[in-house]
Amino acid sequence: MLKLTRVSVFFLALFALTAISESAFSQKLPGVSVSTNKKSYSPGESGVLIISFKTASGVKIPKEPGVEINVSGIEGQGLQDYSGGEGDYISGSKVKYNFVVPGNASSGSSLTLDGSVRFGYCSTSDGVCKMGDKNFSAKIKVK
Repeated sequence: MLKLTRVSVFFLALFALTAISESAFSQKLPGVSVSTNKKSYSPGESGVLIISFKTASGVKIPKEPGVEINVSGIEGQGLQDYSGGEGDYISGSKVKYNFVVPGNASSGSSLTLDGSVRFGYCSTSDGVCKMGDKNFSAKIKVK
């Protein structure tokens, strides 16, 4: 009888640990979409890439560590917009990246921007945070 009780307690503890682990580590990596602030740009013109995170309910993107953005095909410098937001989290799950269309870009052409974004994402219910990486591709039309 004592042996059966010990085995039952062991399996009950194992089940509880598994259930807690699943809930703490089950948050899904957010999706990423990229858009621009305009439909087309002139050569040498400045623009803004808007990186939007598609998070599950109860998951937010923290301000620290900052979102890292790398883009090829244009000159630019990332700008994480911290205006607004809820305390430690960015507002609207969006980050802006300022860029300049190359001055030698051909009118009527399109530029393909390949990039990656590295970011943290946190569960607001239990405080568990993880790091994520996503690649993206976007097209910019040149006037």
